[in-house]
Amino acid sequence: MNPLDRLTAALADRYRIEREIGAGGMATVYLAHDIRHHRAVAIKVLRPELAAVIGAERFLSEIRTTANLQHPHILPLFDSGEADSFLFYVMPFIAGESLRDRIAREHQLPVVDAVRIATEIAGALDYAHRQGVIHRDIKPENVMLHDGQALVADFGIALAITKTTGSRMTETGMSLGTPHYMSPEQAMGEREITGRSDVYALGAITYEMLAGEPPFTGPTAQAIIARVMTEEPRALTTQRKAIPPGVEEAVFTALEKLPADRYATAAEFAAALKNLNATSMRTAARPAVSGRRGWMIAAGMGAVMLGAGFAMGRAVDRGSGGLTGVIRMTIDLGDSLGVRPIGNLRLAVSPTGERIAFVGSDGPDAALWVRALDDATARLLPDTKGAFAPFFSPDGESVGFFTSAGGQVALRVISAAGGAARTIVQDSVAIFGGGDWGDDGNIYFTTATRGLARVSATGGPVVRISKPDSTTDIKEHDYPDVIPGSRFALVMLWKGSIGANSVGAVDLQSGAVTELSDGSMIRYVAPEFVVIGAADGRLMAARFDADKGTLLSTPVLIEQNVQDETSNGTVQFGVSEGGTLVYQAAVGGEVRVVWVDRAGSATPVDTTLAGSFSSLALSPDGLQIALSRGLSGENHIWVKQLATGAFSRLSFDVTTADRPVWTPSGNAVAFLATRNGRRTAWMRRADGSDSARAVVPGGMAFDEIAFDRSGRYTVFRSEGGAQGSRRLFVFENGVDTLPRPLLSSRYDNFAMTLSPDGKWLAHVSDESGSREVYVRPFPNVDSARFAISVAGGVEPVWSRDGRELFYRTGRGEMFSVAIATGSTFTHTAPRLLFAKPEFAMLDYYRAYDVHPDGKRFLMFNSGAAESKSLKVVFNWRTQLERATRTTK
Repeated sequence: MNPLDRLTAALADRYRIEREIGAGGMATVYLAHDIRHHRAVAIKVLRPELAAVIGAERFLSEIRTTANLQHPHILPLFDSGEADSFLFYVMPFIAGESLRDRIAREHQLPVVDAVRIATEIAGALDYAHRQGVIHRDIKPENVMLHDGQALVADFGIALAITKTTGSRMTETGMSLGTPHYMSPEQAMGEREITGRSDVYALGAITYEMLAGEPPFTGPTAQAIIARVMTEEPRALTTQRKAIPPGVEEAVFTALEKLPADRYATAAEFAAALKNLNATSMRTAARPAVSGRRGWMIAAGMGAVMLGAGFAMGRAVDRGSGGLTGVIRMTIDLGDSLGVRPIGNLRLAVSPTGERIAFVGSDGPDAALWVRALDDATARLLPDTKGAFAPFFSPDGESVGFFTSAGGQVALRVISAAGGAARTIVQDSVAIFGGGDWGDDGNIYFTTATRGLARVSATGGPVVRISKPDSTTDIKEHDYPDVIPGSRFALVMLWKGSIGANSVGAVDLQSGAVTELSDGSMIRYVAPEFVVIGAADGRLMAARFDADKGTLLSTPVLIEQNVQDETSNGTVQFGVSEGGTLVYQAAVGGEVRVVWVDRAGSATPVDTTLAGSFSSLALSPDGLQIALSRGLSGENHIWVKQLATGAFSRLSFDVTTADRPVWTPSGNAVAFLATRNGRRTAWMRRADGSDSARAVVPGGMAFDEIAFDRSGRYTVFRSEGGAQGSRRLFVFENGVDTLPRPLLSSRYDNFAMTLSPDGKWLAHVSDESGSREVYVRPFPNVDSARFAISVAGGVEPVWSRDGRELFYRTGRGEMFSVAIATGSTFTHTAPRLLFAKPEFAMLDYYRAYDVHPDGKRFLMFNSGAAESKSLKVVFNWRTQLERATRTTK
């Protein structure tokens, strides 16, 4: 049965459909006979794809808000409903024509008629606005003319569409409104629309009735919106001398780009139109749009809006278009896609500013997505599982990235159009320090020796360039940005803690390093600027000499609230050579410590427990908490009595300290700390009554620690070595003099935790190619192995009675697995408790603990769910020039 037959059958008891009388982007209109009331009606049926996006409940709810609108110039609503998946609403059938029909026939309307029709529409709008209803889609097609009188149609439908998320509208390929009549704030996706937006649309209609064409035209919707944002309409009185100056004044006031500069109400506009003899205060030459009118643009309404912003940005970068200000927009990535919080650099901008790459999700795994800035959708790049730290080739046609799996770190390259990825370097030299693709055909990246190296983008030998000087506090040269046509690369200078980091320039010929400024990330903007990202989410700008590798001015603040990573100091932004900036806005603000029940509902532990926290542990009795707390750029271990006790600091004389673990007795806290450049395990009584001491002798470098309940064994995890693998060690008190290998392989093994009876070791391994949770007998770990998680798992934690093992996934899901440990080890299938990505996660360690009662979890609420949007700033170079001009 075809759709029309289905619709006819579904409505047969109420309406007899006669024929189709019109179709538009949102709906098809049918002439029908109302069987009950014996009258002709028009039935508008939403397009199926739009109906699926809006949903029946939302549509009917919003359309009902207009049912009580009773005004002489509003076409009333007779009926609405859902029938056989069709969403429809019913209006009187008007035998006349639409305003569009009359404009098409007459081209220009008599001034008196145009003013009368505009006044009648204004009356309808003013009435609706006073009832709290904004139309949002005023255009000639929605104005019917019956016996010469204007009737405004389709109140309510636009509101239902507006409340649908931008990403889901994008899926339909549609956008709300017609660009000729959309106000700047509506065209660019502002969610809070007022009646002044309808006033703008009515101003555009009035202009068209008088001039014969809308105030802005163009070959594409993008071009029209770009002109709406950057230009002024042609004067009406120069096109048509019969138009009184007062009418022109009224129309141009209604068309002001800033809502605050328009008439406050449609009634004010109508009154101004009637004043035909008023003298215009406007001059023929209207000022160009300046930087102070830079719009905050949201591009979630699809390709039309995003493409317009892109067209404007590109035009300005080419030195055309007449716009001298900054253009800001927000890319809505959608409900099902977001920037994944992976604790590493996760986005990049192509050199030309035409594309972005970011780390999103592909099922339970991280993966790369690419999106052209003039497109409405992002594309998954296959063969990029586990990707992080992306960067573009100089032509923007390929993307480089890193992966870590199976104990191997790899530098890989893939076409931005998709296909198979190529491995350039693997295993022995690449670490997590990022990379960049130079215009000389080489990829520059950080090696296991913590300095820079290069390799041909087609593969080949690795050539080392720089190495940190052991006599300084600089430990790594990370996240390079190679300056085109220069011998320098800009780098993060890692000094062991986030607050101590700085940025510098590496001479790619000699390997010499010049420290430039405080900060964590640094990127070049042609022709003479650098943008510096600080670990507190600020972006700074300074003038830069690319030939000498030196700053020419003091960095000044240009942007704030950019997402930064407490684990490694990366700041989530990228910038093209021409000044197109993309960044992830900071999410969540301060981290809060919360109790989370087994359904995922969170309650604060203590209102004072908010700040910069990175890891935690709950004491065995559940009465105290140990946290790694960041203050003044350094992390230290603090202990707090729950719920309202004061903080007490435990770690001193170290650069940074984190990953606390309570001893089985609950009297002391062990933690990892960096002292004299070496990261190892220390311990101190929780009341601070003793000095910190090494957990085990030998001073070996460790990155994780776990105790068994008896206190007999201590298990350690090594730092990732040159081979990328993390290995487990064990120390038996009273027996061993040094830690000995427990579980060694070429795969990563980490996040280990011992069962309460000390007989089982849970840990994470990537031996399958993805991170999964396993359980092994302890201490004979090689005698058996049980796979616990399905489709990814990290952060295993035992319940205090040993009957449950909890773990999480990269998407914030918390699973529970029931455990039985009689003569044999048995376990149930994982059971999902909740999915809450806003509760913070760590790359190689757990960021939560389980209360002794097993009914709740102690977690960080960071708000760090997958970010559903990215901020884009076009023509930022002009802002840099203004910001740095005074410090030159």
